[in-house]
Amino acid sequence: MKDLAAAVLSLAFIGLVWLLLAGYQSGSKKQPVAYNHKKHIALGLECAGCHTGIADGKARGGLPTVEVCAACHTSDDENPRAKAVRDYVSANKPIPWKKVYNVPTHVYFSHRRHVGLAKLDCALCHGDMSKVEAPVTRQAVTISMARCMGCHHRMKVTNDCLACHK
Repeated sequence: MKDLAAAVLSLAFIGLVWLLLAGYQSGSKKQPVAYNHKKHIALGLECAGCHTGIADGKARGGLPTVEVCAACHTSDDENPRAKAVRDYVSANKPIPWKKVYNVPTHVYFSHRRHVGLAKLDCALCHGDMSKVEAPVTRQAVTISMARCMGCHHRMKVTNDCLACHK
């Protein structure tokens, strides 16, 4: 009877951890600005133009800073949809973007290695942003260990645990 109770408790714990991790990966987050990737890409902007520092590893989170937005969204910009951005720019306050792509703290991920050195297309992990008109509130591509390992296998790069795990 004790073995059955222990097994049930173990399964319940594993289920709870799985649900928490699933929510961690797929939870929807409301963004402070109604950003339209499709429109910005159609204007000729590239990912690294707004997500500065990604390829060289200097980015902290990789989300656009208010200074990056201010380069285009000045007080002369009369687009009503850009008002929220102009408000942050004129107040010189950071835009409180919500990170959607997170990796667990025991995982080491480097955009510099993947984008800067390996020249991987951002869409491989983030989806085709040229079609996204609404703010990104959830992952377009589920990031998982199996997905990463599959890519490493296809690209013939290491799957050694210590290459990605601290």
